[in-house]
Amino acid sequence: MEECSMTATETARLIDWLKANGHSDEDAVKCIKFIATGIQHDTKSTSKDK
Repeated sequence: MEECSMTATETARLIDWLKANGHSDEDAVKCIKFIATGIQHDTKSTSKDK
């Protein structure tokens, strides 16, 4: 599998999209960490659940 990376612009666009679709800043951070590491943490609560 080929290794890819996100540019700062792509990351900013992802954050903007997540926030525009009802996700919190914390959700955006968790999303980016998952993309970077492949490790998902605390899947039980999201901003949409609240």
